[in-house]
Amino acid sequence: MTVPFRAHILAAKSIWPNRFGLRPGRISAAVINAEAVGKEIDKRADVPKTIRGDAVTSLAGGLFGLPLMVTSGENIGIVRVTGVRSRYVTAAAGAVLIVIGFLAPVTRAISVIPSAVVGGTAMVVFAVITVLGVQMLGRSDLDRHTNTFICAVALALGLLPILIPGVYTGFPSGVRILLESGVAVGAFVAAVLNILFHHVRPRLTRDPAPVTAPASALATESDR
Repeated sequence: MTVPFRAHILAAKSIWPNRFGLRPGRISAAVINAEAVGKEIDKRADVPKTIRGDAVTSLAGGLFGLPLMVTSGENIGIVRVTGVRSRYVTAAAGAVLIVIGFLAPVTRAISVIPSAVVGGTAMVVFAVITVLGVQMLGRSDLDRHTNTFICAVALALGLLPILIPGVYTGFPSGVRILLESGVAVGAFVAAVLNILFHHVRPRLTRDPAPVTAPASALATESDR
């Protein structure tokens, strides 16, 4: 039996906000991971490579019915907590997980780990990620009122759908999918405000070129 392959673009619109919201996370993950391992990267060249790698992996996984494969942000916290920076350790851990997936007794043994232990570990890891985020904000020169305003507005609008569930209930479903993603909204607002304050505004407030007096007026002044 032959199953035709069809790509429905509109059917995938439900995950567009998710993918859009993950982009800021991927950017920060690439930068922080590079700092954690002591490697200098070209942010304009290497960060897009990381995002394209995530896209290719997600596409390949989708062909096999797998979920979206993204660079896990939790790894940042694990690297900082353990101090292990070797890529070979990461590859070995992945190989171990693959082997465990084929061993039912080991899988059952892992499943009996108390949820409190798993939850406590996750709390520590995510707390480390939060601290790293605060560390990145500290480099944003928050003494400038424009940067403070950008961070405050992006944070407020990003937390709005989390603190007040259903605040966007009256909006159309297509718009609500995007607005209810706090990460996507916060990132979009921060990007737009950054462009307005740091790129558009300086051009509008730039001092006009000095007006040069006509040559005849200069000659008259010199004759006096």
